[in-house]
Amino acid sequence: MRTDFFVASVPTAQGERLVILRPATIPKSFFFPSSEEERFRDVTLLTEEGFRLQLSEMGLSYDEVDYQLERARGLHMLAR
Repeated sequence: MRTDFFVASVPTAQGERLVILRPATIPKSFFFPSSEEERFRDVTLLTEEGFRLQLSEMGLSYDEVDYQLERARGLHMLAR
């Protein structure tokens, strides 16, 4: 399993969005936000299609992408 990124699901008013975070580039506002809106201001929220595409472009196989999608859905980030 790769450890250079982690994934999570974010419920939004538009539906589920997914996030891929790389430890070295996570913005400080993600960990210490003044509001939930600020937490997600500097990260890219993806649709499932965009999530799958980005992970494929990172070199993950179809099965690995499916695994990461399941994993993301198990790690929910709160957004209001």
